[in-house]
Amino acid sequence: MVKNRKLLAEQLVEESVVLLKNENQLLPLQEGQTVAVFGRSALVTYVSGNGSGAARGAESSNIIIELEKAGISVCEELKQYYLQQREAEAANPQEEFDFSQMKEAVNSGLMYEIFGTYHAPVPEYPIPECLLTNVRDKTNTAILVLGRNAGGEECDRRLEGDYYLTEEEKKLVSQVCENFPEVIVILNVNGLIDLEWTTKYTSVKSILFLGLPGEGGAKAVAEIIKGNVSPSGKLAFTIAHRYEDYPSAKHFSWDKEKEEHILTYEDYGLDAEENGSFGFRKSPVTVYQEDIYNGYRYFSSFGKEVLFPFGHGLSYTKFALDAAAVSKEEDGITIIIDVKNVGLCAGREVVQIYVSMPDGKTEKAERELKGFAKTEVLKPGEKTSVSIHIPWDGLSCYEEKSSVWLIEKGRYKLRMGTSSEETVCICELDVSEDIIYSICRSALGLKACNDGKLTFLKKNCLKDQELPSDACGGVCEENPMYKLTLSGIDVKPEKREAGQGRQVRDFSDFTEEQLAALLVGYGSGIPFAGFLDTAFPETICDKEGKPLTCNDHPAGHNGYVSPAIKDKGIHSVFYMDGPAGIGRTAWPTEMLLACAFNKEAWYRFGEAVGAECEEAQVDVWLAPAVNLHRNPLCGRNFEYFSEDPFLTGVCACAITKGVQENHQVLVCPKHFAVNEQETYRRGNAKKQYDAVDSVITERAARELYLKPFEMLVKKANVRCIMTSFNKINGIFAGGNSDLCNRILREEWGYEGFLVTDWGDMDIVVDGADAVAAGNDVVMPGGPPVIKQILNGYREGRVTRRQLETAASHLLRVIKSLKGRNGKNGKEDI
Repeated sequence: MVKNRKLLAEQLVEESVVLLKNENQLLPLQEGQTVAVFGRSALVTYVSGNGSGAARGAESSNIIIELEKAGISVCEELKQYYLQQREAEAANPQEEFDFSQMKEAVNSGLMYEIFGTYHAPVPEYPIPECLLTNVRDKTNTAILVLGRNAGGEECDRRLEGDYYLTEEEKKLVSQVCENFPEVIVILNVNGLIDLEWTTKYTSVKSILFLGLPGEGGAKAVAEIIKGNVSPSGKLAFTIAHRYEDYPSAKHFSWDKEKEEHILTYEDYGLDAEENGSFGFRKSPVTVYQEDIYNGYRYFSSFGKEVLFPFGHGLSYTKFALDAAAVSKEEDGITIIIDVKNVGLCAGREVVQIYVSMPDGKTEKAERELKGFAKTEVLKPGEKTSVSIHIPWDGLSCYEEKSSVWLIEKGRYKLRMGTSSEETVCICELDVSEDIIYSICRSALGLKACNDGKLTFLKKNCLKDQELPSDACGGVCEENPMYKLTLSGIDVKPEKREAGQGRQVRDFSDFTEEQLAALLVGYGSGIPFAGFLDTAFPETICDKEGKPLTCNDHPAGHNGYVSPAIKDKGIHSVFYMDGPAGIGRTAWPTEMLLACAFNKEAWYRFGEAVGAECEEAQVDVWLAPAVNLHRNPLCGRNFEYFSEDPFLTGVCACAITKGVQENHQVLVCPKHFAVNEQETYRRGNAKKQYDAVDSVITERAARELYLKPFEMLVKKANVRCIMTSFNKINGIFAGGNSDLCNRILREEWGYEGFLVTDWGDMDIVVDGADAVAAGNDVVMPGGPPVIKQILNGYREGRVTRRQLETAASHLLRVIKSLKGRNGKNGKEDI
């Protein structure tokens, strides 16, 4: 059991901070060394992002204070200038929304515009030249902290003045880099920013990625700068030279305030109505044109140079790796790697295993991460071994024409390394025949009306000379030490039972009204209704005027609880956000946590958050968020782990086990699925905009964007999943039977329940359509959605059997949450 959560919060950051660059071993700094610290985020260090993924907790420190505590001498004159600027800013706060006008805003529909409004980065303080001259005379070393906290839920970031530096930042960068020969850059950011400028200044010697680190971040990064801890984080994403280098750059809408920036069906020669979008002024789309080539899969497959590759991260020491053994087991391949610290200080290393698969019926990315392991702290000269196992399904790809997961015949190359670009081939595996690993049914594919109208990225679109020398499964430059063979008799095909499950009770004594009231959240269902004079009912009533449901949870508040029906032994369940914790400890955000590459650390994080949930009587933690980094402008990238589905899945599984193996708390992974753009993820009724449609091939959906959810179902016993607002190939995710039934339950064997994302405002899935498709609970629901479900029942869009099935899914899981006190008593069901 985790006893000191504050200490754990610091340790998680220490393991996750990534040292991107360290020329001439500028870091670590020496005891008492004087530095000039620039950047408002050094004084007001960002700990979290915005929206449901915001970290809430104890008051946090800042980088300047923690550097001084660590024994680094900070230029006093410059520090006092920043403190004075901050005080003056606090005395003249920027104009904020007047909450006394909330009622008018709700009535007019303005609240829908305010929620998710973009707020640009706060300008840097100008540095007077005389101050710069004085500080320059005291030290050659400067620390420049760049901060970002723009964007978030419902709001993507901007290109100019956000991804690219602001004008104030450009001036500050110029002042610092031209006046100090040794510059350390700290990235205290909620997503990637342009770093190409760092290549133009020879004075930029060191770069640290801090991300949004929670309340322990400032202290942790100071410990690393001082050298008390050697950095061991690795990038969970790729840092390209330019925004335009990311393959999704032309297919991502990020500025909802400019209509001309919103991509629609018409931009791709598609018809909105044929794709199910009727009567809207605009029908936004985001086409996953890059197909399976997201992140490093694209850059390595097409030979595109990057600034810092996926998996990259430096240490203050050096390591030597040696493949000690590679063996074929009954269920996969096991690799033993010897790791030795050959440097001068203690540190940890992350061993990464990538697999290059042969092109056959389907073309493959040049390499994919399939395993990793992090060592313990090794002293200079110390040696250890790590074991990495790759199960057979890790060698399979989805073949759309046959609807099977297939291990194709050909030569597979296993690569050992410390980043996606720094690898050596240690083993060749020759597969003698095609091996069917799993049989599926076609689901979630492109609409027939779009056949032949869209072009998705393929390697064969380019000439051979434009591909890297080792792309398309070319011959290893190295002579691998190990060679193995594989045939059909070596692999047992996957067999899973459909997860429909048994009925937990007889519903014959329930009316349709009671069933409908049970399948929504308890509350008014009117966003921001608490600011209105008129009281809205939390549920519907029976013929005698008695409310059908209530909230009997001792801690849960309306809008975040499921309904109770006491006379039937059904009690409320309390849900709470979000991925960075529930408000007791401000934990590091997922984008940083993933960089730890440490399953044990993620497990301890889950264990700690689970304990906080139990203390707050939270039953379902609305996390982890397992969408992928597809575009650096996504406003919620700080909430998501990585661009890689395997790494994302491993992170999420470890956290889930940490929670559920130690506590009577469930996790609720989100957002299922293909929700990588916030801009119009749900539509806008006032503007007459439909919800964004994620147009994607079935293979890309299954191999990348569904994969973390699949891993959670099969490996971590997840029992609650949140669907997303967006459409997938023309159908709302929350109303998509292919997604919610065929894939999730029939193929993966899921036996839990599905809940929609929170928000009945604007254009989202209809409640009856959601339940009919297998999405069991609509949140926050309330009377408006109860009426939708009942209308759908009368119209024949949802059946009595479907209502009972959804209720059974919900109650089966509620029953598993053993009541912790008499008021909760969920075991009564």
